[in-house]
Amino acid sequence: MADYDAIVVGAGHNGLAAATTLAKNGLSVLCVEKTYGPGGQAATRELFEGFKHNVGAWALLVFRDEMIKLLGIEDYGLELIRPHSSYTVFGAPEDPCFLGYTDKEKLVEHLMQDHGPEAVEGLAGLADYMQTYRELIDKEIFKSPSSLEGLIANAPDAKTREILMKIVYGSAMDVIRQFFPDPNKHRCIQGSLCASAVDGTHTGPFTAGNALSMAYHYTMGDEYDFRTPKGGIGALSEVLAKSVEDRGGNIQYKARVKRFLIENGKILGVELKNGEKITAKVVLSGIDAHATFLGLVGEDHLPSDFVHRVKDIEYKTGYIQIHMTLSELPEFTGHLAFANDANLRWDMAYIPSPEHLTRCWQQYQRGQIPDDPVSYCGMPSVIDPSLAPEGKYTCTIFSPYFPYDIPKGKHKEYSHIMADRVIGQIAKYAPNFRDAIMDRVIVTQKYFENTFGLTEGDFASGLMHPGQMWDKRPVPGWGGYKTPIENLYMCGAACHPGPGVTCIPGYNGAREVLNTW
Repeated sequence: MADYDAIVVGAGHNGLAAATTLAKNGLSVLCVEKTYGPGGQAATRELFEGFKHNVGAWALLVFRDEMIKLLGIEDYGLELIRPHSSYTVFGAPEDPCFLGYTDKEKLVEHLMQDHGPEAVEGLAGLADYMQTYRELIDKEIFKSPSSLEGLIANAPDAKTREILMKIVYGSAMDVIRQFFPDPNKHRCIQGSLCASAVDGTHTGPFTAGNALSMAYHYTMGDEYDFRTPKGGIGALSEVLAKSVEDRGGNIQYKARVKRFLIENGKILGVELKNGEKITAKVVLSGIDAHATFLGLVGEDHLPSDFVHRVKDIEYKTGYIQIHMTLSELPEFTGHLAFANDANLRWDMAYIPSPEHLTRCWQQYQRGQIPDDPVSYCGMPSVIDPSLAPEGKYTCTIFSPYFPYDIPKGKHKEYSHIMADRVIGQIAKYAPNFRDAIMDRVIVTQKYFENTFGLTEGDFASGLMHPGQMWDKRPVPGWGGYKTPIENLYMCGAACHPGPGVTCIPGYNGAREVLNTW
């Protein structure tokens, strides 16, 4: 007799979503996690005494509130904070800033006043355009994915097919230029839109195929705003972990899996690094495909074509995060002085234009540190004071395009150079910023690779290219949650619909198990 009905590998938010769904339906469940707590990339840690930082994801950008009900966690006291504005995107002094007001009337008022009626029309037109993709994903999000090519081919009319083709295979700028044709106008708005397209894609704004990432970011969630749980992103993971245990499930931390136990093409359980063997009727993997199949299953147990497809998955990406504590808030000057009021400065993003992002991308491709990097600076304790001692603040800066291929022995040097440049983009307009920094820690893709086991540090668990999404995720021919190994399922961001804090891959993977139970 098996020790458990199900073992879930990985206590990230998706693994926990799978575990609690199975436990809720009466299965005996064990979730094993290599680190010392829940959440994975959706965790909140006390990196510095008294300060809590979101390590990895830090907002519910693509989350759907219906997941709270589907997972049965309505009564766990999860409190979501919705900021007055999700971001302030800025560039040159002559370019009006783009403020992501969460109130639509306030957003339209800002656009009319600071950007003009063309900007209102442009964003409204883009939203209508994206609605075509939203309608598609709404029908497909809670099931094993259909063929994207088939869905496009079977679209109701030629116009819909044309829109979907451009969204799936075109570049972000192919789409954006339809609504913002002048490259010298609305530069911060266009830069902001491009930031979502290059996220998780290893591309630049004009690279074919990344309009799909832009569409994903703007249609996966209820709204594209930066809501966050009170207490940090880890509060969601902690609620999920508690729900697993309340439903009779077990979570074992510091339990690194050495290999899967497989016999005659069927999984029987897992063997931990300490030699302990635990058996189960089914196993679900919340980690990426490379780590799952090449690391824990082993090539000898898999069809050769499948192995080659897994080896072909693109993970390569480079980025930097700087987690800091601040003695005071940055005081912005000049054309950004307005941000000091109404908590607008809680999230300041230097993204001057698509062309600026492109220059950074091109330098990155050459293995260079961008000389003028973009800088996304979030200070979440401004909207959630529970994250820092009174009068002090947490701050995290993220920047894409940190060189991936770095000469041996130069990684630390390169990371400090880029960190200083990225911090400098904020200090340029907030002169007190550097002196306000009390502590800082710099992490790059290497940290996430070493700490969380992400293949090549890719936080998306496989880049968001058309050839790696929908029915091709994780690989063509195996675009659902089942795998070539009997009773082994996938339940993480490596499968449909993809990355971000959504809990949907975990929920879907668990439902796939229950459908055949």
